[in-house]
Amino acid sequence: MRDRNGSSPSSVVSRMMSLHVRSDLHLARKAWHTLMGLFIVAVYMAGLTRSQGVLVLGGFLAFTLAAEGARLRIPAINEIFMRVWGPLMRSCEVNRFSGTPYYIASALIAVGIFPKPIAALSIAFLAVGDPIASLFGILYGDRSIRFSNGKSLIGTAAGMLACGLVAFLFLQVMNQSQFLELRMDHLVLLSVVGAFAGGGAELLPMEVDDNFAIPVVSGFVLWLAFIVMGVTTVS
Repeated sequence: MRDRNGSSPSSVVSRMMSLHVRSDLHLARKAWHTLMGLFIVAVYMAGLTRSQGVLVLGGFLAFTLAAEGARLRIPAINEIFMRVWGPLMRSCEVNRFSGTPYYIASALIAVGIFPKPIAALSIAFLAVGDPIASLFGILYGDRSIRFSNGKSLIGTAAGMLACGLVAFLFLQVMNQSQFLELRMDHLVLLSVVGAFAGGGAELLPMEVDDNFAIPVVSGFVLWLAFIVMGVTTVS
């Protein structure tokens, strides 16, 4: 579909505003990414059951998919969408799904499959570790090795450190609140496992959006570690 000047809808939208690309710092998107994930974790840990969490996230996912489908099919809706959400979007998302459906879908899977503390922690890895890895990768990635998928060693290392810190603080709170019963050696070991699982998930040779891969991969790895260590969790 073309406008009267022969331009496609995507080029019209692109001319309306200067959208960010993946290599941009794009702090607004990173802040939104973090706040959305931490909000999901806070609401879930505040008292929602697994079934309630699945119901709420499923509703949000359905709404998001409907909104994305509408904007991709109707240029006028896409134009409005970009005017409102453009500061959080990338140029490559004008004509394809944004990262939000993948984000919500991964949170839904985590809540639906994993025990509550593991689900919350895997979503927190996505909320904190992924933006930190991206930030350091953009700022300092050219000074380090780059992997075949374009990720940098320094960005991945920063993401791992962030995930390890998040895991230690979260598990410490769970331990002190008696939501979990962890020995100190188990707490440290699980933090290390979480660091590698959360920060390293983006390096797996899979063509999967990071928003989807990080919670799912790190959740399964943490769940296995909990089982091996004999740590009892609340579903």
